[in-house]
Amino acid sequence: MKIVIINTLYYPYKVGGAEVSVQLLAEALVKKGHSVNIISIHEKNTDEEDTLNGVKINYLSNGNIYWGLKGEKKTKLQKLAWHIIDTYNFKIKKKVDNLIGKIKPDVVHTNNLSGISVAVWSVAKKYNAKIVHTSRDYYLLHPNSKLYKKGQHMKISDSSVRFWSYSKRVMSRQVDSYIGISDFIRKVHVSAGFFPEAKVHTIYNSINYSDESVVKANLSRENKKRVGFIGRLTKEKGFDIFCALAQKNPDAMFIAAGEFDGNGKKLKELADNCNVKTLGYCPVDDFMSQVDIVVLPIRWHEPFGRVVVEAFAAGKIVLTTRVGGVSELAQILPNIYFLEDIGNINELPDKVEIKSDDLSVFNVNFVADKYLQAFSEVL
Repeated sequence: MKIVIINTLYYPYKVGGAEVSVQLLAEALVKKGHSVNIISIHEKNTDEEDTLNGVKINYLSNGNIYWGLKGEKKTKLQKLAWHIIDTYNFKIKKKVDNLIGKIKPDVVHTNNLSGISVAVWSVAKKYNAKIVHTSRDYYLLHPNSKLYKKGQHMKISDSSVRFWSYSKRVMSRQVDSYIGISDFIRKVHVSAGFFPEAKVHTIYNSINYSDESVVKANLSRENKKRVGFIGRLTKEKGFDIFCALAQKNPDAMFIAAGEFDGNGKKLKELADNCNVKTLGYCPVDDFMSQVDIVVLPIRWHEPFGRVVVEAFAAGKIVLTTRVGGVSELAQILPNIYFLEDIGNINELPDKVEIKSDDLSVFNVNFVADKYLQAFSEVL
């Protein structure tokens, strides 16, 4: 099968878990004998090509008035112009048209489309390729991709959500198969009127683990409470809540792995005052080796919660909030505890026993096979 996968970013460029999930899927599909081409964008002024682990990668230059993934301050007019262009990006569409015309894929699998736009669906239809879309955020509903603004969850009935989602919702009629990375995000999009002609599925993200690593996780324990936070160090991710937890539990060691955004000065000061050690970017495996408890005080409706599953595979306790897809994961994984139920870190168990069977739905090969079933279903 010839498959084109489109995602905003691809390795080595990364801002979150979506890029990891897409890479794991692409490489698993190649190992199963399929041809996979990635189309993504990067900040450079030139288009580039590369091949990594059998996956052919096309990096397209930015097709908008500025690079939108830096978190830099822009005027309201600049932001408005950027988002209007991103509603249907003709410049990116032309480049994708050239690529898909040459590749002639059977399936075009779209994922995060910020900076690329839903215009690529029209290109896929032009070349009679089947379109499979996976929602990994809320970009189709609102430009902020989170449905979270000024400390409040946004509703699909909000005027700004209806305005920004209208054209994308109309365009979504072209999609042949729709996949949510959790039941939660799938239901949000379907209830908003997206993908009326598509077959609908839930397929969880995959994570990299082995039976050997599961055994090792069950054997390696520390007596000291080491509490960690990993991800973007922002209020949306609840980093300020993590700092407050550190202040209430001075006997434990608190560390945070991740980067502050452009407005992170106050949060950095808060972390310092609460004795939170910030590591900057840190690979997940390195981070997990330094902690016993992972705290994810998420405010927005996180669609999945990759770190929750990675923490379970590493044998860690997770302390989080009942929002989005994370609540769903709590029904599958026994390591999840909720902040509202725990008054003190010492109330948490010292360890959690894990089994490979608990992780089966997140297995790389299992997830790749699920996607192949979804692809084959529409061919």
